[in-house]
Amino acid sequence: MYFYSRRLGFSRCKRNSQTMLRISFSTIICLILLFPVFGQSDTFQSGNAFRPGEVNIIQDERIDLLLQKHIESNEKRGGIPGYRIRIFSQSGHSARQNANAIRAQFLNKYLDVEGYLSYDAPNFKVYVGDFRTRSEALRFYNRLIRDFPNAFIISDIINLPKD
Repeated sequence: MYFYSRRLGFSRCKRNSQTMLRISFSTIICLILLFPVFGQSDTFQSGNAFRPGEVNIIQDERIDLLLQKHIESNEKRGGIPGYRIRIFSQSGHSARQNANAIRAQFLNKYLDVEGYLSYDAPNFKVYVGDFRTRSEALRFYNRLIRDFPNAFIISDIINLPKD
């Protein structure tokens, strides 16, 4: 008889713990679902209402001065850091004529990209493009490689973008 009553008490205790677990779980779920509803507000704590389409930037005035100095240094340098593609480099007696011919060939085929002829003793070199990022240069390089198989990407000071 003792074993039977103890067994009933145990099952009753187990049933109570399952009920408590269900209640606790339901309470937690309700709280999780209700927090986002009360956590969002249409106004800042100071009481200023949001206005759609308006951005208010609060920054130190020295940031504008640094930005202006950066722009001036780029203008003095004659450009900004970027990438170009070298399609030709040669030294010798006919190097200048060959470089001009390669540049003209390039400009006839790619009208929207600028070509540059430079002399770096003793070589004449032809560079093309003004690319801000290496990925832009790589995209154009993949189009260009069929016509100019010796081309490669270099980092260089490029012209400022035209507005």
